[in-house]
Amino acid sequence: MKGMTGGGELTIRSETCDAQLLISVSDTGVGFAPEQAEQIFNAFFTTKDNGTGMGLPISRSIIESHGGRLSATCAPGRGATFQFTLPATVAHHV
Repeated sequence: MKGMTGGGELTIRSETCDAQLLISVSDTGVGFAPEQAEQIFNAFFTTKDNGTGMGLPISRSIIESHGGRLSATCAPGRGATFQFTLPATVAHHV
């Protein structure tokens, strides 16, 4: 949301669904172009002037190594939502 005039809003949600934990992070920033929805997960691709293009690929790799998925959707000019899932397990205490 950097560079936005006025205030922005960041929303974080969590829920369980089909033995998965779903975490969603949404903002009201500038978003990104719809055709970039998969490109942003490619190493060295960045939408920022000073970005390295490594944060999202590393995040996706970590989440996938734990059996999860990371995805992004956008509404250009109205923000973006990043979601990731991880397997939900219940510990049994004796």
